[in-house]
Amino acid sequence: MLGISLLLIGIALSISEGYQGIPAITLSIPFLFTHSGLLIDAENKRFKKYTGLLGLRLGSWCDLSRVTHLQIIHTRETKGMAVLSIARNETNVVQKLLLMMPHERIVLLSDTHEKLEPMAKEIATELGLELKFPKN
Repeated sequence: MLGISLLLIGIALSISEGYQGIPAITLSIPFLFTHSGLLIDAENKRFKKYTGLLGLRLGSWCDLSRVTHLQIIHTRETKGMAVLSIARNETNVVQKLLLMMPHERIVLLSDTHEKLEPMAKEIATELGLELKFPKN
């Protein structure tokens, strides 16, 4: 919303005042075109969580050679929201895909059951790792 607001303000200023809207338009670009993602290089056993802006992907590669298996866990996430004096908490059950190493756990993905499970199976197959599911 902030990126769209800045862009609209910049366009309105450019139309009415000339070049004064260019800084607002320039500031809106990172808000509109920044995204994050995950790259997995199965051949070289490494992964990268990145932040991208206009085709540039910033992040560092992490080694996967010590990974023993992948595991899906259920977590309960609570979000707090407040408008004026009205406060509300929303609780959702989310699944997370973890890379399990001997002394470390790395959260790869977090999503709903329907979206996460197919991706987790594909990643486990590509990396040749066992995928463990939560015990009910």
